[in-house]
Amino acid sequence: MNNAISPLQCEVEAIVLASDEPVSLKKLRELLGDAIASADIRSALADLETAYRERGIRFVEVAGGWQFRTAPEHAELVRRLWQVKAPRLSRSALETLAIIAYRQPTTRAEIEALRGVKVSSQMIAMLQERGWIKVLGRKEVPGRPHLYGTGKQFLIDFGLGSLQELPDSTQLMDEDEIQQLVSGPFATPPADDASQQPESEHAEQS
Repeated sequence: MNNAISPLQCEVEAIVLASDEPVSLKKLRELLGDAIASADIRSALADLETAYRERGIRFVEVAGGWQFRTAPEHAELVRRLWQVKAPRLSRSALETLAIIAYRQPTTRAEIEALRGVKVSSQMIAMLQERGWIKVLGRKEVPGRPHLYGTGKQFLIDFGLGSLQELPDSTQLMDEDEIQQLVSGPFATPPADDASQQPESEHAEQS
């Protein structure tokens, strides 16, 4: 790293390193005080990002804040150090998470309509426990079902600065198709999730 690092860069570096979650510009302004201009903080952030670009760790912007992360090319080496296996999710859980991420806010019935199988309460609870999804409110239709969306931890764990960074998807149904399946008079009830997805069928979290 360039030895000519400014005192402000040192302060920002220390704050981000000590935090267990991404540190936003707003939080940095609060901690550094009004005497430090926002433009100077942004400059320090940009300089740190450049300084760590070719190192074993990266200084990256994620989930609306800044965080130190292991360089992707060294991820497997770090996993061997800690002797932990990468988290694994069932295919059905990944499909459910993807639908929520792309269609949010969305209801459980709409998810089931897209997948063609029931979504278990245990799966929804698991995704909520990880902080990947959360209840955003209720839909103003009979029964007022919960509306689900992604949480901040989803952005953090998948390395996204915002939902706009999600890859384009052209495989999801449009709103009219979903509503026909969800509320149509001859809609076929979704099959049971367990009968459609073998327990041994898993996909690694990317």
